[in-house]
Order: sequence, then structure tokens, then C-alpha cells
Amino acid sequence: MILEPEYRLDEALLPDGVTRRFVVVDRQDQLHIEATRWLGFLADVGRSRNTVKGYGIRIAWYLSWTAQMADWRSVSVSHLALWRRVVANTPIVKTNGKQTLRSARTVGLWMTPVRSFYEWADAEGLLSTDVASRMTEVKYFPPGTPAGGENGAHRRVLAPELRPAQTPAEPEPEWIEDPAARAALEALDLNLRDRFLVDLMYYTGIRTGEAMSLFTRDMHFGGGSPELGCRVADPHFHVVLDNPVENDSSAKGCARLLHVSDHLVERYIDYVLERQSILGDDDVSQHVFVNLYSGDEHVGRAMTDRNTRAMVKRCGRDIGYPLSGPHILRHTFATRLVRGIGCEPQPLDVVQVLLGHRSIQSTRIYTHDLEQAKKDAMMAIAPREVDLGEAG
Repeated sequence: MILEPEYRLDEALLPDGVTRRFVVVDRQDQLHIEATRWLGFLADVGRSRNTVKGYGIRIAWYLSWTAQMADWRSVSVSHLALWRRVVANTPIVKTNGKQTLRSARTVGLWMTPVRSFYEWADAEGLLSTDVASRMTEVKYFPPGTPAGGENGAHRRVLAPELRPAQTPAEPEPEWIEDPAARAALEALDLNLRDRFLVDLMYYTGIRTGEAMSLFTRDMHFGGGSPELGCRVADPHFHVVLDNPVENDSSAKGCARLLHVSDHLVERYIDYVLERQSILGDDDVSQHVFVNLYSGDEHVGRAMTDRNTRAMVKRCGRDIGYPLSGPHILRHTFATRLVRGIGCEPQPLDVVQVLLGHRSIQSTRIYTHDLEQAKKDAMMAIAPREVDLGEAG
């Protein structure tokens, strides 16, 4: 790729003195007007903060690369296909220091913001070529396929020359398969905040960003009330998408209400009491999860996604089972519901709602191993042999 990118993603404070927006700037801190307007458009139509940030980072790299050879407004599909190959063939350094190439799926994710940017620019009348319309084609998906559903469907997809070189198999989600490891995690001795956080993700399946975006006003563990604007009597909490967070976390998917067990209610009460005893009058954060034990100026401020990932990995080391991150708790919750591990199997559409998936296709990844199991079950029933007698 480019050693010294011409453009980078930055953040700016709007004139209202409150709202922050992502912007694309050059080395002299001058705005790339069109890319910045596009990022603003994404935010205005409800794309999550993390999505806008990820798109902005990738489009800044693309514009830096394009600036070396062409005006981005007049490129061809061949130019974009060359960019795809650059992304695919440029090594990246992993956290362990080893170099590797991006997977076909990741390359596809790099092309998504480029497509979005050009479709927006075309609608704004900024392009001098028809590249936006030529980036995609209409493809028919027959009935019975994931994209076709029951009746088949026509969908617009990337043109063949812009697709990844190979279609990657859908990776199976990581989950805690070992019952002993699950039992050890459930019984692990943790401070009261971390115990509640692990249990909340493990027993409700919420995402890390959703947990870090929770405000105390969202926790109706004593039931709702007219004062709270909620009439649900049973203990529950609300996953809210637009809380004004202080830690850059964001909830994605669907806003939803999730009921909780008495176990989680007791864990929450224990945590709240400890939080009050530590912070006292200095407890001013609206966030549910705050730093309590770090012993520095960050005490009382909202936890971050990074804090949570580090904590879950420590839990993995303590129980002797590799926990790659908080997502493994969500995947374990969903897999157990779908497969009926420790409970009755739950319908896929119910699991979809609990997880906050906008599409049930996202929920189908938790049926891993079930297709082969169903096939094996059918093959186990041998057909009845019929004696037709001798041919006459």
C-alpha cells in the first residue's frame, strides 16, 4: 500500500461545541470535502460510529493511493480492480509480529466503503464517468439459497472483477465448547464489577459495544415504572443505540429489551453497592461500567472495549481455556440456545431478536454443525429393503 498516506481519518468538533464528526484530511490538515461530506451522510442516515470510523479509515487509504495516479472522480472499474489487488497483496503485521495477507472476506470488506462512497458521489453528481453503475450487477439467487430465501430474489452485487478472488467459507463462530470450561468461567472468582459484566454478556448475549454503552437509566432491574417511562414489570434492561457515550463505544444492530434472571439482579446490586462505596460523591458517570480498581486518574470514568477485551482474556488464562475476546461469550450464549445446551432449543427467530440481528441470515451462523448432524441422522435410517422377486 502507501508508506506515507496523503489522507487520514481525523475527528472534528462541530460549531455547536458538542457534536463530534469524523473527517478526512490531508497532510496539511485540509479537509477532503467530498469524503468528509460522505462520512457526515453516513452518520446522518444512522450508521454506527464504529462503522463510520472504519469506512473513513479505508476510504482515506483508497484516496491516498488514487492520488498517486488519477483523479478519484474519473477512475474506471479497472482502476478499482487494481485497488482490490493492492489490498489483497499488501502484507499486514499481526499482533504477534508476523506478516500475513488479508483474507478474501477482509478484502471484500475493504471494497464495501469504496462502493458506498462512489454510489453517494454519483447521486451527488460528482463523477465524470459511469463507474458507480459499472461497479455492480444484478444477480439472481434461486429459491432455497441464503440470499434467495423461499421465492428467489434479484440482488445487486459487486461486478466480477471487483469481487474477492475466492469466496470464503463462512467461518464457524468461536464458542466455549468444553462444559468444564463453561462451569469454571461461571464459578471464577472476580471482582464484583467484572463478575457482573461477564455474567451479563454470557447470559444475555449482548455485544461488547452494547455493554460499554449501557447507562444506569437503562437498567430496570427492579422493573419499570411510569417515572422511567417503561411499564414492563419484570427485571430487564434496554439496549439503546444512541446514548451519548464518553468512551467511543457504540451499540449496533437493533435496540431491544432483554429480561434478566434473579442471578443477574443480585450480581448488579452487589456491583452497585461496591461502586458507591469506592466512588461515593465522585460517582458522576452515566455509564453502568466504570473504572474502579485502576488506582489512577481514570477511576470513575467509563470502561472501554479495550478494557473489556483484556479482562475476558485474563479470565481465559485463569480457567485454562483460551477466550479470544468478549465475542466468545455472545457466541456461546447463542449456540447454547440454538442447540439446546442446558436448555430447550429455541427457535431461530427468537434468538435473532435476543441478539439484535437485523437479518436472520446473521443468526444462521449458530446452526453450525447442525446441517451435518441432520444429514447423519437421515442417513442413519436405512431404507426398508423390498424383495421384488425374480425377473420373469
